[in-house]
Amino acid sequence: MLHFRAAQFPIVATGPTMVIDILIIDALSAGSGRRVTSRDAIGCGPRSVAGVLEASGFSCKIRRAEDVLTGRSGIRGFRHLAISAMTMDAPSVRRIIRAWRRHHQGVVLLGGPIATGGKQTLISLKPTLMVVGEGERTLDELIRAGFFEDAADLHAIDGIGFMDHDNPVFTAPRRRLTSQELDSYRPSITRIMDYPAYQASRVYVEVLRGCSNFRRTTLELPDGRVCIDCGNCDSPSLADRLDCPAGIPPGCGFCSVPSTWGPPRERSEQAIVDEVTGLLDLGVHRIVLEAPDFLDYRRGHVPQTDPCSPAANLEAIESLLSRLASLPQIAEGNAHLSIENVKACLFTDEVAALIAKYVHGTSPNIGLETGSGSHMRSIGKGGSPEDVVRAVRAARHHGMSPFVYLIYGLPGENEQTAEESIRLMKLLSDAGAERIILYGFQPLPGSAFAAFPPASAKSHLGRRLRRAAEDINRQKKTHYVGRVIRGVAAEPSLTHKGYTMVYPLGEGPIMTVLGGYSPGTVMKVRVVKPLSAGLLLGEVLREDDRDWDVQ
Repeated sequence: MLHFRAAQFPIVATGPTMVIDILIIDALSAGSGRRVTSRDAIGCGPRSVAGVLEASGFSCKIRRAEDVLTGRSGIRGFRHLAISAMTMDAPSVRRIIRAWRRHHQGVVLLGGPIATGGKQTLISLKPTLMVVGEGERTLDELIRAGFFEDAADLHAIDGIGFMDHDNPVFTAPRRRLTSQELDSYRPSITRIMDYPAYQASRVYVEVLRGCSNFRRTTLELPDGRVCIDCGNCDSPSLADRLDCPAGIPPGCGFCSVPSTWGPPRERSEQAIVDEVTGLLDLGVHRIVLEAPDFLDYRRGHVPQTDPCSPAANLEAIESLLSRLASLPQIAEGNAHLSIENVKACLFTDEVAALIAKYVHGTSPNIGLETGSGSHMRSIGKGGSPEDVVRAVRAARHHGMSPFVYLIYGLPGENEQTAEESIRLMKLLSDAGAERIILYGFQPLPGSAFAAFPPASAKSHLGRRLRRAAEDINRQKKTHYVGRVIRGVAAEPSLTHKGYTMVYPLGEGPIMTVLGGYSPGTVMKVRVVKPLSAGLLLGEVLREDDRDWDVQ
């Protein structure tokens, strides 16, 4: 039986510096070393880890992976290391672990979506321990077992992977938390201040975990697995939908959320309100309610495995949103609340009207993935292209600026599906979509499409789809010229020396302005011109300048 004994480092002062128990590295979207997209986003995972540690009396700090790798933040002065990452972040994680072990003997914990890589990830990155699946209860149990301070029998703890000499070992999968258990764990609020420019960032607050889409792909998988048409995916029994005799992971074929996190489980309204209140009091200006689908909030019976029925729970949604909208910072317009992910089949005109009543000018993110109805069904996605068009029109009618997501290079893509996607992009743009966001397919461990090859940038179909999306987005950006937008200064521009990145206080485009501004500075910016499909040049207006109409 393997017992683990952590290296002993007493917490002692060294000059003016106190040794802190655990350094949490937020490597989410760090890729090979620097975040390229979503630089203004702060996810909820690392703060959830910090919350468990703080509740057990451990001191901790959060650092961005890129800040550690570039030397902007050091790793000395900590006893142990915990890393939260996605599959794409393996190169950064490897570099950080190597750097850590040159100076420390403390343990290295690895968790987050990257752990779905299983044995390959464990052998490749060589953390001391890998947390597989939900981390709160596992981390809690590790702490109680004395993992950090003395010794722990790792074989007795569910939901982890580790190396026993040269052999990878994975313990039994951990049972997923119930809604009540999930609610008992509170993410750290104060650790948000560890993030540079947190005042200007989109700070995500978890509303629910898991996804209700338990349909499955009908495409044959590389290993020969194929749908046997058993009927479970469309069964009136929600429990039957959990099981697939063919062993095909649930959900959209490209996504690992249902197989990793299971059906939706929501946090309580009070827990969400308390967290948002605390973040606003620390100077956060932009709150995003995080969920694979916000409209799954308190919708129907457990397990909720039907993505489109029953309808959204309007009473529960209104209760939550009305309380959040009444918080002083939001009510006075000094902070902004937004909702991102929604399924088109649940986003009715009634839903749009309710959200617009409390969340002004938000940009709901609506997944389309492919403009072909038959292709959509074959990859396991619920709803239809017509649902997406209807949802976009409803959102625009109620003053929202919807974003629509597509993926090129998906299994099953062909000339016909690409042509249908291009046609639908144009239709959606005319219907009111603010932006078309196109991603290249990447196989994710734990998803049905894990063994398919990634999208090729050289594919002629991919080039056609990218060109169509870029043309639409560039045209949309010209509509902002001359408008004045309230924004929040963030960080120096990486591409325009001497300029500062400015993110919209509400919904709107990303801008850059000449000069240096402190993170969190609220300003009015007049848009001058588009610099690219995703960036606008702006000029800062004086507070006494009345020649503006704020958007």
